[in-house]
Amino acid sequence: MKNIVRVIEEQCDKIGGVLKQVKIRPDFMEREFLNVKADRETKLRMYFMAAAICHQTYSLHNDKLNLWGWDYMEYGFLEMLKSASALFNPGYICMSDPDEITYYLQKTFSPDGNPKNCTLDSLAERTDMLIEICKLVKENNHSSITELIDGCGGRLVNNGKGLYDVLQQFKAFSDPHKKKITFFLKLATDAGLIRIKDPENIIPIMDYHMQRVILRMGCVEILDENLRKELTAKTIQRSDEPIRTACIVAVKIISDVSGHSIISINDFFWPLGRSCCNETTLCHDGSCMKNPCSFDLLVELENHNKCIFEGVCRGSNDKKYRDLWEPVVKTHYY
Repeated sequence: MKNIVRVIEEQCDKIGGVLKQVKIRPDFMEREFLNVKADRETKLRMYFMAAAICHQTYSLHNDKLNLWGWDYMEYGFLEMLKSASALFNPGYICMSDPDEITYYLQKTFSPDGNPKNCTLDSLAERTDMLIEICKLVKENNHSSITELIDGCGGRLVNNGKGLYDVLQQFKAFSDPHKKKITFFLKLATDAGLIRIKDPENIIPIMDYHMQRVILRMGCVEILDENLRKELTAKTIQRSDEPIRTACIVAVKIISDVSGHSIISINDFFWPLGRSCCNETTLCHDGSCMKNPCSFDLLVELENHNKCIFEGVCRGSNDKKYRDLWEPVVKTHYY
């Protein structure tokens, strides 16, 4: 079978070289979601459930607060924590009717609190995921996310007992590339709640924003012309493999060159894809999709007049790369 994609190591080295010169703003790690006053179990529940249902959030927004996708997810779960929402009680969720859980989600993710105006979609799927999590944790871990996590001893891989092994029992975390698991672990480690003892086993967080950025940068080359045309046309794909796997390899190279940890590369490329490198591109259109720009909020920049990767990124010089889009797939993996 012929290869349809290829990792371009030389290009990864160039991107890593640029990334080596920048760092994340300290206040990103000081945001309320990571530092809210609550006991360890409550915070672990919040991160676990938020990561579990955060996938394909294209429609999730609150215009009044100018929050989209994950930003609104953070806000919503913080509000639930502050109000001692029943959704933080695994025992309650296990006993509840799914419609009741859905109702809580609708109220939380409605700009005016009216369930009818909820902007979070796929509610039945997300509700089922929360119920499954709570039932399994109740049965196996005395309804304690802390017991579930600590039982893995801080290891990702450990003869079937590591975090990557144990957490994949849940449908929400069943992605073979472990995106949601790694994202949950990033939140928990950023908040100082856990420490990973085998970071060499971390799989890079890989979602659609990340794939788009890596493809446009030219770190992963599309060798099959038909696939290139389909990506450019945003044709629905049956699968995002092997593009996603190649992008994961590329991130590992970029991490090594840049000196930034694998888990932190997400903090650079994810906001870049959300704002500077989306339907419009800063390098070509001179403006970002979001105001304020997600990348500018997260990364320390002298100015934001142009993309820091301009000139090195293949897409900044070549429309063929700039027009690439991530594989369009229906998935709960990310």
